[in-house]
Amino acid sequence: MRNTQLPTIIATIFSFLNENVEYAVLRNYDGLPTKNKSRDIDILIDRNSFSKIKKDLVKLIEKSNFKIITYFNSDRICTFVCGQYNSEPSIFQLDFFFHTSAFGTILLPSECALKDRVYNGWIYHVTEEYMFLDKYLYLKYIGSAFPEKYSWLKSKMYNNVELNRILQELFKIESLDILEAMPTSKFRHLVLRRNAQMFFKADMINHCRFYILYIKNYIFGKGYSIGFTGPDGVGKTTVINEIEAFLRTVYSNTQLYHFRPSMFGNLSDVAHSAGIKKTVDRNYSKPHRGNKTSKFSSFLRLLYYSIDYILGYYSQIRLIIRKRGIIIFDRYYTDIICDSRRTRIYLNHKLLHHFGRFFIPSLNYNILLTADSNTILTRKHELDREGIESINRKIDYLAAQKGYYKVLNNGTPQEAVTKILHIVFDQQHRKNLKRLKK
Repeated sequence: MRNTQLPTIIATIFSFLNENVEYAVLRNYDGLPTKNKSRDIDILIDRNSFSKIKKDLVKLIEKSNFKIITYFNSDRICTFVCGQYNSEPSIFQLDFFFHTSAFGTILLPSECALKDRVYNGWIYHVTEEYMFLDKYLYLKYIGSAFPEKYSWLKSKMYNNVELNRILQELFKIESLDILEAMPTSKFRHLVLRRNAQMFFKADMINHCRFYILYIKNYIFGKGYSIGFTGPDGVGKTTVINEIEAFLRTVYSNTQLYHFRPSMFGNLSDVAHSAGIKKTVDRNYSKPHRGNKTSKFSSFLRLLYYSIDYILGYYSQIRLIIRKRGIIIFDRYYTDIICDSRRTRIYLNHKLLHHFGRFFIPSLNYNILLTADSNTILTRKHELDREGIESINRKIDYLAAQKGYYKVLNNGTPQEAVTKILHIVFDQQHRKNLKRLKK
């Protein structure tokens, strides 16, 4: 999927910034605002200045028919991921940095870089010295190595007169060589002593903001999860692959799961290892091959999978969502409700739904992807008409419940993708507008 609408919206945003506030793009600014070569656009700005333009920025995004699908706020950064759904969906990310800091400790105040910003005829950007320091100081403070892909920039900083002037002004250090040789512990001590002398109040306020927002963001993750359920032959895999590829252009931490977190092995493999079952049927190309199970056996299966869902969600899924990642499930607990032949859990679908409401961690968006029986039968013959209609009846039941969204895929996969993005983007936008007002 191409982002055909991006040059227009990005150019509009930079025009707005040029007229209203002091800012500077931190890196990867070549080509902006007509071309964006990176996953996101990093913009340095004073926090108070950003607060003044935030409402107008949101209005500008909405006026351009984009939705705010992720809003994240911390002590040092405010992130907007914006998306638009049409025949060719578009997505981009804006990161507004208020300073360079680590764990609440200010390393490089924004005003230092902004006073030396450069205008190239289209946008304002920082000088190479501040582009280098923004990344280098953070990595130095946390004790990590400078990335190899930026080695070209680092090599230009040795014996750089302007960089040496900045280091002297900020830390009373004469050159990059001296800073390089300095142990991390000594550098941290130097920063803390300098902050206490030069801007004690601002640093203390930022530390408080860091811990408050860290706890808040930890509890209320800013990522989201999408689950897909539907009969075989509905085109689910194609739709999921397109959505995953599209979201991954911005959300690098996008994870695809199948049916469950899989903390435990397949039930048949576990039974075989325990000596309960002599052989294991691995003919996975025929997911409906198993015989009908008893109520007791179905209930045991349900308990086994439920433990996996619960433990797997809080040990794996939730951690990714807390880090603003995206989780996509190709089938989830919903599949147990809709397709008893596949899961071999032959219990009443209403009972399974209510059980799930109480015990199974819910996903943000449960997509019920289906089509009419004739369309599915022409695509794949895994199920007969009776099996398809049975699944569709359960899908209709779930579609009337909160958090479930029925999407018909009788046309092209792109049409279904657009419908699904419409649902996700609209709901995310409503949630983020509420967060922005707090």
